[in-house]
Amino acid sequence: KIAPSPFHKGEQELQALYDVRERIEDMGQRVIRDYMPLEHREFYEQLPYVFAGSIDDSGRPWASLLFGQPGFIQSADKYSLNINFSRINGDPLNSNISKGSAIGILGLQFEARRRNRLSASVESSGNEVLNLDVVQSFGNCPQYIQARQIEARQIEPDDKEVPEESHRKSSFKKLSTRAKQIIGKADSFYIATYHAGEKDTPSNGADVSHRGGKPGFVRVDNDSSITFPDFTGNFHFNTLGNILLNPLAGLLFIDFDTGDLLYLTCHAEIIHESEEKRAFESAERLVHFELDEGILIERALPFKWGSVKYSPSLDGTGSWDEVAETLAVRRSTNIYRNYKVVRIDQESDEIRSFYLQPDKLENGNAGEMQAESIQCHRAGQFLPIEIKLPGHDASIKRTYTISNAPNGEFFRLSIKREPATSAEHPPGLSSNYFHDHVKEGSKICALSPRGQFVLEQNSTRPVVLLSAGVGITPMVSMLEALAQQNMTCGGERRVWFIHGARNSQSHAFNEHIKTLIGAWPEATEHNAYSAPLKTDRLGSDYHSHGRVNADLLKLLLPADDQDGSCGFDSDYDFYFCGPPAFMTSIYDGLKQQNVADNRIHYEFFGPGASLLKSPSGERKRSAVGLDVQNPLSVHFAKSDIQVVWELSSGTLLDLAEQQGLTPPYSCRSGVCGTCATKLIEGDVSYADPPLAEIQDGYALICCAYPGKLSKKNSKLKIEL
Repeated sequence: KIAPSPFHKGEQELQALYDVRERIEDMGQRVIRDYMPLEHREFYEQLPYVFAGSIDDSGRPWASLLFGQPGFIQSADKYSLNINFSRINGDPLNSNISKGSAIGILGLQFEARRRNRLSASVESSGNEVLNLDVVQSFGNCPQYIQARQIEARQIEPDDKEVPEESHRKSSFKKLSTRAKQIIGKADSFYIATYHAGEKDTPSNGADVSHRGGKPGFVRVDNDSSITFPDFTGNFHFNTLGNILLNPLAGLLFIDFDTGDLLYLTCHAEIIHESEEKRAFESAERLVHFELDEGILIERALPFKWGSVKYSPSLDGTGSWDEVAETLAVRRSTNIYRNYKVVRIDQESDEIRSFYLQPDKLENGNAGEMQAESIQCHRAGQFLPIEIKLPGHDASIKRTYTISNAPNGEFFRLSIKREPATSAEHPPGLSSNYFHDHVKEGSKICALSPRGQFVLEQNSTRPVVLLSAGVGITPMVSMLEALAQQNMTCGGERRVWFIHGARNSQSHAFNEHIKTLIGAWPEATEHNAYSAPLKTDRLGSDYHSHGRVNADLLKLLLPADDQDGSCGFDSDYDFYFCGPPAFMTSIYDGLKQQNVADNRIHYEFFGPGASLLKSPSGERKRSAVGLDVQNPLSVHFAKSDIQVVWELSSGTLLDLAEQQGLTPPYSCRSGVCGTCATKLIEGDVSYADPPLAEIQDGYALICCAYPGKLSKKNSKLKIEL
């Protein structure tokens, strides 16, 4: 092990921010070494190129490419690397290397999508020789690497006598048209960073890393700044940790068609939350660069690259065009759009799935029809719809969970037929309309997806998905999303899918889930039937007789302590959905096991459902993506109660219930307007625009949070 930690303060801070600190520390102690294992040494020795990160006299990082014939890198022992490379005239690295200089090395085998990294110090250097002493060495996952192969040497043998000065070099302070072209079509770039903290600490030094995305994933903002989306990685945060402590970075872009090299050294800023970040699919954060200096060296590389094969990891990532489109849609988010039913599947005796695609619109070009693009949703969100029932003057509004993971092609709504249960509870208008009247080709009006019951993006903890009855719909969406992550990103994140149904006839998505989990070693399925049919097979159709409850979880989830009792209080993220009795049972069982509130995520079906039983304030929602302050004073005027709202307090309705108040409400999602409450002082924010119309001076407290703190809005006072 490298004592005391292979990570410096900046890396540790980001690991803590994303709640992976302990896990990554343990992993780092095992995989980050002060030497190169034999596999890495052999890997470097077969490469015809490596990337390097170096630091100039002003402390600015630069990223470079070193090349030679395979074998130009040698390792005499596990602590050293010797590079006999061909210098590129004008490369900043030439002036940055001397004895004791920090340098980062990235070995990348494009065709195999393999990469290994090390940080080192320069032991000695000559005209074309670089001898390095290893400080840290570790491997990297293959995510986002585009497969390429060197097809031929571009320069003939006798061309080697052509002086290197013939490679035209230009320097600039503003991005030229050619520089913008290279950045704009890039599907990868290389980023050098640097941190110098306490002396002789192994986590100090230079680093160089790879970033990849769809062509155009790096956006040119203007003549001196660019921005890129940073996707999920290995959570080491080597690059971003350096930037956090030392906001400088060197970028290298390669034009694989011409061999041009574009070097930039910049000031960097990490953007953890923004409207654009939230709209960019799979982006964990954005990183913005302000140019300090740039260099373009034309036809610098002496070889030709073959065709590109894009990484499968890119399938789940967005683009800047999609961001612009999404934001435009959000700005008009309460506009209904037409969708066409393109497929209908019977999932069980009561549940039917309706596949919706955007309806085609005339685009004004000689009557040509084209479909609107579908807005990307997050697994677990719902789709608000409006339907006109036969024989009814007014249309009705409903929300249905989208039961598929985002795919850019369709929304799947899986709707249970709701029969009459008594004279006071007639059959469901909307659900029966879908089952009795909606056919393939039918048109449905819907708003954009919304909802906060979604997977935690940054969590790497094991996931437990629990459902009963039609509560399976958001769980299937989440399961599909987790399966996509597993296929594209790899990893060992465990998933349990636990569902309760009466029997096989009422069990929706049974075969679909079996297929998903059958090819997924880290996933476990368990179905509990409360009233199995004689033909239902134990061990095949279902796995236990009874209901899904905390006792079942104790049997299924691995114990965390030595006496074998259930110990899932600190290890799992729980998501659950279903009828009120099921929800209450699961929630109470988890709280009895001391599961933290921020590990419990749930959504009710039906009006007026809440897990709060008293003013104890157990139920809390997170004010995700809101520009709110913490804390803020809230005054319930009629009750003369003043309380401090915090991020963990949830909505204003949650906060009121925590004080023992019982304001009227129904949907808890901003649909019906029952909870409208007068604002006396201050302002509110919404994570998603409510569907119900809001009268001026009122707030829908079921989905409202306090607004941003300011001199004019120092507290919130509502008539309650």
